[in-house]
Amino acid sequence: MKKRVMALLLSACMVLGMAGCSSGKAETTSDGGGGKVSDAASEAAADASGPEGFNATGMPIMNEKITLKVWIEGGADIDWEQNRFVKEIEEKSNIKMEIISTPLSDALQKRNLMLASGDYPDLILTDWPTVFSKSDVMQYGVKEGVLLPITDYIDKYGNNMKRIFDENPHYKESCIAPDGEIYGFARFSECYHCSAYPKIYLRQDWMDALGLDMPENTEELREVLRAFVNDDPNGNGKKDEIGMLGATTWNTMVEYALMGMSFQTVKPDFWLSLGADGKSVEFSPSTDAYREGLRYIKSLYDEGLIDGTSFTQKEDQMAQTVRTEPHVVGMYVCDHAGMGYDNNDPVEAENYQILIPVAGPDGFRRQGQNANEGEIQGFHAVITDACKYPEAAFRLIDEFFYDDDYNMERMHGERGIGWDYVPEGTKNVFGGEARYVVNSVSEDQSAEIKKDLMGVGPQADLASFRLSMLPEAEDIYQPGNYEQRITLDTQKVEQYIPEERLDYMVYIPLDMADDYAEIQTNLNNFVRMATVQFITGDRDIESGWDQYLSELDSYRVDRYIEIYKAATGR
Repeated sequence: MKKRVMALLLSACMVLGMAGCSSGKAETTSDGGGGKVSDAASEAAADASGPEGFNATGMPIMNEKITLKVWIEGGADIDWEQNRFVKEIEEKSNIKMEIISTPLSDALQKRNLMLASGDYPDLILTDWPTVFSKSDVMQYGVKEGVLLPITDYIDKYGNNMKRIFDENPHYKESCIAPDGEIYGFARFSECYHCSAYPKIYLRQDWMDALGLDMPENTEELREVLRAFVNDDPNGNGKKDEIGMLGATTWNTMVEYALMGMSFQTVKPDFWLSLGADGKSVEFSPSTDAYREGLRYIKSLYDEGLIDGTSFTQKEDQMAQTVRTEPHVVGMYVCDHAGMGYDNNDPVEAENYQILIPVAGPDGFRRQGQNANEGEIQGFHAVITDACKYPEAAFRLIDEFFYDDDYNMERMHGERGIGWDYVPEGTKNVFGGEARYVVNSVSEDQSAEIKKDLMGVGPQADLASFRLSMLPEAEDIYQPGNYEQRITLDTQKVEQYIPEERLDYMVYIPLDMADDYAEIQTNLNNFVRMATVQFITGDRDIESGWDQYLSELDSYRVDRYIEIYKAATGR
């Protein structure tokens, strides 16, 4: 069960003044050490056995130079022989990465064909399109043995992975496959603002002009939307205002923003949630609360307070409407604010403020949590059974891909150009210790920096690391301070994020995996379609509800829940 990881980590980091959570160069490790290792741990690692010429700690990793063949997703436009980060790895570790890059267009297909052929490299680094899912791990790791388990290497040689698992034990638990092994390196992602998706933003200047207060419940929200639509808040003498606007892509869906905020926890494309008892698993779209939410959302739509294009357009079309002048959109649904207003316009940035979740008729009041932050979604690096130096490959990933300083280099380029350390004593946006600043660069500088980046692969994108990159900003509405702005917005709604939720990404047994995936796909299509039909009137919420429940049964909802519970031991 997923706890509110980001909030707890954030609180811990603030209490400790970021001292215990912040990464830094460790005295007992190499120049790339991301966190301090105890003397006892260092001695144990130094005594760990490995191949001839292999060093369990420090640099170089190998006394004599070796070459590892590394397949990566994308990067076909980068000269990897001249890439600064790759050259630094070779210089410090004595490991040359012979990189095989693959165009993004068919990367997943090529990855799967490569694994099926038996002709594959030592290491595979992925981005999201080719990430090794937990189903992939069950197939290529547990069943076929193509992916090497790294469990023992973590115990013997782990530096940063131990730090990550100590900071958040849930990560280790989530990485472990049913056979007790860990088969890859995850991207440990704790994007603080991503922990609260979807969000709703509303025009504060319209609220002020109309003398309105922030709504506290669904009926007060209705009154605000009515005022936006009927009382000419943009002052052009026309009834051209839109109350609420959304789209069908990302987390811009009005129906799930309103449903999840005031009626029923719902995760689109997953659909399962904890019951009121905090233990049972229920299918959200079949509950009475979901039906009540549909009634409310339909009533807003029938009054013309939700724009009909919300159910057909994509997020870029929504943004175009939000940016139309004179401005006509009172509220919009998004992952983060800049998906609506133009982030280069600080006036508009300040005009749009986050809506604090409003309570439903029975007091239900939640902030949506539809992103997968704080959860192991898959593995962005794996060592294959073709690798002759798996210990060295493990240490390469552990040292160079999970260390904070190295992450700054691989994501933002050379220190002093793309990023730098902040002066000692600099505070972050929450008052803790800041460590880094990402520099503003010209287009020409950005093009040069890109040649030396390596964004593909795993990383330790923990809350403490991200906060260390957010020094206090005097004006959070300036474009360069956008990350600070959306971080502070998220803080305003954090108290409404549920304490517990179900894990979305779990290890499904191989003999159930196809069944689970097929049911989920079919349910996704049906529930999304039926939900919109109920709102727009193509289905009747009163006379057509029983028929809808019967159709859900035909999509094997009970089997879907049964497989999930079997996989999670619930």
